Amino acid sequence: MSQACDGQSGGAADSRFPSNLPNAPYQITRYVPYYDDHGEYAQFGTCEFIGAFVGDPLHRFYQMDQEISGGANDLWTWVHQTAGDSNGNPPPNPFTDQSTQQGALDMGFCNTAAGDEPVFDLLARRYAISDNYHQSVMGGTGANHIMLGTGDAAFYQDASGTAMPPPAGEIENPNAQDVPWDPNNFYTQDGYGKSGTTNGGSYSDCADHSQPGVSGVSGYLDTLPYTVANLCAPGHYYLLNNYNPGYNVDGSLNTSTFTVPPQQSLPTIGDELSANGISWGYFGEGYDNGHPGPNYCGICDPIQYSSSVMTDPVKRANIQHGLEDFDSEASNGTLPTVSFLKPGDDDGHPGYSTLPAFEAFVSHAVAEVQNNRSLWRNTAIFVTFDEGGGYYDSGYVQPVSFFGDGTRVPMVVISPYVKRGCTATPIRTTSRS
Repeated sequence: MSQACDGQSGGAADSRFPSNLPNAPYQITRYVPYYDDHGEYAQFGTCEFIGAFVGDPLHRFYQMDQEISGGANDLWTWVHQTAGDSNGNPPPNPFTDQSTQQGALDMGFCNTAAGDEPVFDLLARRYAISDNYHQSVMGGTGANHIMLGTGDAAFYQDASGTAMPPPAGEIENPNAQDVPWDPNNFYTQDGYGKSGTTNGGSYSDCADHSQPGVSGVSGYLDTLPYTVANLCAPGHYYLLNNYNPGYNVDGSLNTSTFTVPPQQSLPTIGDELSANGISWGYFGEGYDNGHPGPNYCGICDPIQYSSSVMTDPVKRANIQHGLEDFDSEASNGTLPTVSFLKPGDDDGHPGYSTLPAFEAFVSHAVAEVQNNRSLWRNTAIFVTFDEGGGYYDSGYVQPVSFFGDGTRVPMVVISPYVKRGCTATPIRTTSRS
């Protein structure tokens, strides 16, 4: 189905793709060009972009677990065509293979052998790529960024930090709705928590195997020939998908709906760096000098979920930076020892961004570092994606806990310390950053 900014009609099948695509992987750029006509920023309506937009497949925790199907990895299109992101609303009646507006988006891929993703291909070949790097959580952006910054998952709690159940509408329930026209896979409670509603299930008590969906995951894990890590504490409802962080960038409480409680005491990589006297900084595109605009990704900053940093003005100053600050500090050679650089609408996310836009963002950042010879001589740049964006990948998913691993995502390392061409393999992905 079509998405915003792609020139297609909303709520209708994307006319750029043939209607008889097989239920198998296919190369997106056979039908939709990787770049626009000029390979530069182009305008469509109110959208400014590099390259052509493609659809945004559903990528949430329980849907992805269904798709992996106990290691068989064979239910991707079926899940996309039957599981709705519904916020508790009933499925359409009648229900058809078009009702979820997903189609076979998830089976598409980009192909570096055909000239797609030329920047990442060049960087991977000139430097190094890990072809066995995986997203941390079977789910979307929020949970994966929290895991990236903390190695843990946020959970619902009261003002004293004690774990407690969230409101009923915020508890995930992948059991099928009981309606006669449902294909038996339209979830009872699942969604992103849209404004003006009381539903948007994203929490699960994974220590209780009687909770909705939990037994399906734990039952599979119990069949494995090894013991996975038990990261589920009793009575804890863990965030599996996307909710807003508990704090705004200035340290004030985030009062919007569907927000993670601000009392999270998870130790972060920022705390660890500060404790060891290592300077660090978080640079977010769209920060706009403390007035984040729509291009700023709040759920992408794991530090904004942490009370240990957000209530400490000294530590909090480490995250109050924008893209222009990164450029300036790279030029002056004053970047902190560890820098986190996060794009906004240039992150390559399907639906609202493009991979060429992310490549341009990466090229800019790498050039800023390399243009300062002293800085470049002492730097390693890690470029990765927080999750796979809902697209199929043939790689084996190694379960290490209830939460993941998830699908493979690229990891490119750019540095004068890297052995050229180390583990270099073609990138085949339609992931997001």
